[in-house]
This record gives sequence, structure tokens and C-alpha cells, in this order.
Amino acid sequence: MVNVFRSLRGQLAAAIVSVLALGLGLLLIVAGSQMSRMTMEAFTHEQQVLALVLANTFPESFETARAQQLMSAWVMHRDRWGNDLPADVNISIFDTQGRLIASSTAADTASLAADRNVVVAGGMVSKIVAGRLYTAVPVIHEGRSILGIIQVDSSLDSVNARLTTRWLALSGAAGAALLLALGIALWLAARLTRPLSELRGVAQQMSEGQLDARVAIGDTAEELTSLGATFNHMAEQIEGMIQEQRDFVANASHELRAPLAAMKLRAEALADQSVSGARAQRYALDINDQVGQLAQLVNDLLQLSRAESGVFTVPEQPICVIDELDTCIRAIQPRLALKHQQFEADLSEDIPNLYIYPNDLAIMVGNLLDNAIKYTPDGGKISLTTSWDTNTLEISIRDNGEGIPPEDLPRISERFFRVDRAHTHNIPGVGLGLALAAAVVRQYNGVLRIASSGIPGEGTHASIGLPIRSSLQARSLERRPA
Repeated sequence: MVNVFRSLRGQLAAAIVSVLALGLGLLLIVAGSQMSRMTMEAFTHEQQVLALVLANTFPESFETARAQQLMSAWVMHRDRWGNDLPADVNISIFDTQGRLIASSTAADTASLAADRNVVVAGGMVSKIVAGRLYTAVPVIHEGRSILGIIQVDSSLDSVNARLTTRWLALSGAAGAALLLALGIALWLAARLTRPLSELRGVAQQMSEGQLDARVAIGDTAEELTSLGATFNHMAEQIEGMIQEQRDFVANASHELRAPLAAMKLRAEALADQSVSGARAQRYALDINDQVGQLAQLVNDLLQLSRAESGVFTVPEQPICVIDELDTCIRAIQPRLALKHQQFEADLSEDIPNLYIYPNDLAIMVGNLLDNAIKYTPDGGKISLTTSWDTNTLEISIRDNGEGIPPEDLPRISERFFRVDRAHTHNIPGVGLGLALAAAVVRQYNGVLRIASSGIPGEGTHASIGLPIRSSLQARSLERRPA
């Protein structure tokens, strides 16, 4: 039983039933009180009417003999006064001094329960004493003089029995309503928690490896529908991330396997001394080149992992962006000369010193320039422009190379992704450059934009927007009073 109330369904049902039970309880108390009051008032009114009828039938003379004679007649014809009156109704007649003249009781021990002065003054008094209701009215002669007092008393047992029956009926109706409310509460709780149960089941399936499991969003509460849609979106993201990790492992293994296999074969040939002279020297150079490529690949992977880790500390010292960009340009000059490519640089002179790591700037710009050189044919053109606008550093690189097919643009920043074109298969690289550049740009809350029509000769336009704090802003903040 305790486990039932630990579930959300049980708690919802218990909460709904508790609120309804509280409301029905209060309603039962109020309705019962009203019913008891109205039942007692009706019984009192009946007895008052009886007492008034008896008083109006009294003769002009108030002698003891005539009063006893009339009392005997009343007792004999009691059944004619009303079937709703209890059988133990007693009638007593008193004079104006409160002395008993006649009574329907055998022992004639009746006494006046009401205040005599109030009744003699013309009032009608009803009073409950020891479980009996007493009603006293004056006997008035010709509307002027008061001859005496008639008192009618009866037990409240019949009233209490009537109230008990009505209370039982009212409680039964409340109990039936509460049972109906319990059924509705259980149905409503089950309907509300069903999507959560389905969500738990889907989560269990995903934990067991069924990453394509999704929650069926039906017609339910808006919040639960939104929760289901959010969960499905999260599941898609998780599935994509895991698939990306799998692809990453597969691609990394492939990129590492080929050079390692070649190195192993050459190393075995050198170790067995099966080659010598110029060929052995060429093998040694090949191994050295492949070791360099592997070292660069490992370094790129480490930098990419560090950039995507989410741990980033703002540089403490600003740098001169123009000087760092000049360094990047000098580094690519030999490759530009080798392919006879034309290069133009338009570096804005108004760029202040900015808080950015030199290595991060070199990664972003260097990888974009590297791609532009690799995918631009001999004799092509490449340009680099920079600007500083509204506290944002803009870096733009254009070329007139092969371009990127529009359908591949959404994927170019994925790790190990390369455009699938026949003439690009011999271009060196493993597809980490743009992924690394995009990850570093995100560290600075910037944006990397790549645009291309995919038509050879129209090339590619890559731009970086970096919202970076400048040294001028830092000095302004230092001078600002606290």
C-alpha cells in the first residue's frame, strides 16, 4: 500500500480524492446542520400548531371538572390530531398561577416547564428539557382575558430517529460521490501519468542501446506534450552525438591505420636490412614524413578536444591582431609561391589590441588559408580582409577555387568530413581543419560562415565574426568608479 502512494499516479489520485473528501466533508457538515435545524424547527412548529388548536377549542369556563372532561376527550381522539406526532404526546392544563388543573399523564405529575410570566403575558414558549420538547400557549377568552395555560410536550426520539435516517442517507450519498470521485481521480491520474510511463519506457530502451526509440506524443496535457517533444529532440541529439562519436572513432582509426601500416612495412624492411643505399634512405625519409603527419593529426585532435571541452579562460593580456595576422601570412608564402597563387591582404589599421590567444587566432585563420590554398588551382587568387566594427572583429577569406557543393555546406565543420570530388582525393588532409576552426570560434562566442555556389572558378567565401573585448574597453572599465 505504501508503494502505491510513492508513485506519481497514486499521489495524484490521493491528492484529488483528499481535496474532494475535504470539500464533501465540509458540505456534509453544513448541509447536515441545516437539515437538523430545519427538522427541529418543523417539529417545533407542528407542536406549536397543535397547542394553539387545543387552546382555541377550550370552552369559556376553566373549571377543573370541565377541563378534565375535555382532557379525556382529547386523549380518546388523539389519533385525529396528526399522524406525524409521536405517540407519547402529553397535554397539561394550568391556571394562570401555574397550578396543574388536568393532564393526560396518569400520575398528574406534570409541571409547567416554560416561564409562566411570558405565557401569561400572551407569549408562546417552546423549550427542550431532558430530551422532551415543551410548548406552552395561553388560553385567551374573547381575545382579552387569559383563562389559563395549555402545555404540550413530546419526546424527541422520533425527531432523532428521523434525523439519523436523513444523516445516513446524506452520508451514503457523500460516500457514493466520494467513490465516484475516486474512480474519476484514478482514471485522470492514469491518463496524466501514462505519457510519463511511456517516456520512462523509451528511456529504458535507449539505455539498452535502442537509440532510435521515441515517445509517441498523443492528445494529453500541454506540458506533457511539450515534455515529450523536448525528450524526442534530446533523444535525436544524443543519437546524433553517439553516431558522431562512432564516426569519429572509425575515421580516426582509418586515418591512423594507413600511415602506421606503411611505417611498419618500411621499418621491417630497414630492420631486416633487405634494402640499402638510396632506397633505405628514402624509406627513412618516408617514415619521418609519416611520423610528422601522425604528430600533426594527434596535435589537431588534442586541440579539437580541448576546444570542445567547454573549459575556456579569457586571456589576461591583449595582443596586436595585425602582427599575428602578418605572421600567418608569412607562414603561407612558400606554399603560395609553389602554386604561383596571387595573394592580397587588406588589414584594417583601426583594429585595437584584443584579448585573444595568438595560437587560437593562428588556428582559425591558418586553417581557412590552408583550405583556400589547397582547393585553389595554380595561378588562382586568394584574399584576406579584416575590419573592426561595433566591438566585433571580422576576418574574411576569399578564393576562386573549386568551391563547395551547396548540399555539403551544412557538414563541412564536421570532423573528418571532406567534399567527395574525384579531383580532390589527392589533396592532403584528413578533414579536421574546419572542425577545429569552428570549435575555436565557438569558444569566443563567434560565428563561422562559409558560402559557396559549388561552381568551379567562383570559389569559396569564409568569414569569422568574433565579439572580443579590446584593451581600450578594459582601460575604460578600470577607470569607471565603483
